[in-house]
Amino acid sequence: MQSHQARRDPTPYPVLTLPPEITSEIFLCCLPETREFDVLNPKEAPLLLTHVCGAWRQIAIATPQLWTAFYIAEENGFFGKCSGNLIHSRRLLPVLRRHERDVHSLELYVDVGDLVMIDPPLECVSLQKLTIGILIDSEELPSSSLPLELFDTDLPLLREVLLSAAALSFLALPWQQLTKFTGELYHARDCLEALRAMPNLIECAFAAWRDDARDSDEIFHHPNIQHFTVLGRLTFDANAASVDILGHVTLPALRTLEIKDVDDFNASTLDSFLLRSAAPLQKLVICPSEGDEVTEIILSDTFLALPLTELEIWRPSINEDNLPPLLDHLARDANALPWLRNLSFRDCDFWMPLGAVVDNAALLVTQRRHLAGCQLLRSFHLVARMRWDASSDTLTSEATDAFENLKESGMDIYIRVFHTSLFGAQLGPNLTPNFDRNLAKLDSKLGRDV
Repeated sequence: MQSHQARRDPTPYPVLTLPPEITSEIFLCCLPETREFDVLNPKEAPLLLTHVCGAWRQIAIATPQLWTAFYIAEENGFFGKCSGNLIHSRRLLPVLRRHERDVHSLELYVDVGDLVMIDPPLECVSLQKLTIGILIDSEELPSSSLPLELFDTDLPLLREVLLSAAALSFLALPWQQLTKFTGELYHARDCLEALRAMPNLIECAFAAWRDDARDSDEIFHHPNIQHFTVLGRLTFDANAASVDILGHVTLPALRTLEIKDVDDFNASTLDSFLLRSAAPLQKLVICPSEGDEVTEIILSDTFLALPLTELEIWRPSINEDNLPPLLDHLARDANALPWLRNLSFRDCDFWMPLGAVVDNAALLVTQRRHLAGCQLLRSFHLVARMRWDASSDTLTSEATDAFENLKESGMDIYIRVFHTSLFGAQLGPNLTPNFDRNLAKLDSKLGRDV
């Protein structure tokens, strides 16, 4: 009976002996850094924490800092007015007003009419992060009605803003105090307007259209931005994916540059921007929608002189004229990317024998680690798409042995190869029999996917 009762008793967990205030602090660390649309996702904190046990549920509910994000959106962007969403928003507004002084993060993806309806303005004295997305079928307000006064306070804690399809002139905010800004569905002129209005920005991202600003010679100098991202669309199915803004800014304090899913990546635009900014750039991610021009930048003198510690290139079109010379530079010249520690090529499209690429990569990494005057490489990742008509060549035992030795020395090595059909379908890591056997050998030596 005693043993049966012991099995029925709750299992004691040391974590349940922590004081509630300590557990609350741990819960706060579990909140996701970013959320898109599903603020109350049952698979994430805070809701997930309420499903573990009764004790955690009580602590989570009693921790108001876990419940400070407020998200309002139209359920149907194109037919919102017909489906009664405006009335729905009117019902939500009183709920927002009851909690307005405690809201830390506010996300509004609504029609312009819903924003005009917010009168009197909100008193969000605790607001730290604001996201406003204007639905693309919204009515346009006359300029005499702008800027909208949504808030009745100075918003002393506001530091981060995301605006989608809304220029700065649309809304009255304390722009000068912001340190992080994202502008989506912007023209280049809107980007420049934002940079002028926010001198204290440290982190900035734009999803911008191509427009007449590309024909202008204006270049704006921003002394404080350390992290800059040029990207495609964030939330709407619209093709705002231009790199033009890089031709109109100088960012001398830049440490991280990410170019993601742009349609018009231009190597000369990036090279001129890097030369003009002369920044202490540590991380560079280049991920265009197509990679034909990516390989043009990697051999320029400006590029090779960068103080990068991390380089990630997506969708490069690899042939004998670009990747082998780059690998040779890195293997023999300590002044070529001398601080580089993490090197990654992803979703590569090969127009040369893949076995030769892997052999060259093994030689590069091995020689680079013995090259005086530069940092040791800590990681090398290669993810390739091999064309249906390309030769897989032979993966030599020298390459597999070299990667095995590098793995044993503590280096992070990841190599994966997919075969691509005539119509672009990804067929998986099945190549020629000889190459497959050598990949399996390398897989067994590295102890991870290849």
